[in-house]
Amino acid sequence: MSSNIAAPSRRFFFGAIAPVLAAVALGPAVASIAVVGDSLAAGCPFHTLSCRPFEVINFAKGGARLVDIAGQLERAQRNRAQSFIIDGGLNDLFGAAAPIRDIERDFRGVLQVLNPRASAIFTLMPYIAQREAAPRIDAANAMMAELCRERGIEVLDLNPHVSLNGVRRAEMSDDGVHFTPRANAVWIAALREKLSDQLFLDSGRLAKILLAPS
Repeated sequence: MSSNIAAPSRRFFFGAIAPVLAAVALGPAVASIAVVGDSLAAGCPFHTLSCRPFEVINFAKGGARLVDIAGQLERAQRNRAQSFIIDGGLNDLFGAAAPIRDIERDFRGVLQVLNPRASAIFTLMPYIAQREAAPRIDAANAMMAELCRERGIEVLDLNPHVSLNGVRRAEMSDDGVHFTPRANAVWIAALREKLSDQLFLDSGRLAKILLAPS
């Protein structure tokens, strides 16, 4: 049966309704993934990980320290989130100049709040623009990674992709600390690599982000 609608118009129509049809096919939106963390997480468009609205809820907040992130995690779990994307530590390490032993104590507090049956990915602290900060970041990251492994929590290290020789790459930060859109894209691509949940549609490859022109 032929159509009286011109081909370009048909393509536009089906392109416009495709997201709606996909949402209907997948069923009602469920807030199953929660993001908790500091300004790095607060500024990252994690909602792009899912095709369904409101499935990814971001509780992260600028200036948050680990004790604050534990509170975010409690709120997220009250919202019945099933999986968690977590970052944090830079505000403790540099904003509060906390010693590693205090960071360990507060990070243990975050992990104690997390439901043992929940799945989670913890992103290690990225290097900043000051090379002299790298040893403290390395020490804190090593401790946090070990605690995560003891709990069976997935660890994500972005430093091989956003930093070089202990210093944040210029295109990955405008101020030496926070992420640029390109760095956020690297983060999201890296998460897609790790996530096997079928709620996520696109398996974006990290290499495509790194090789794309800025």
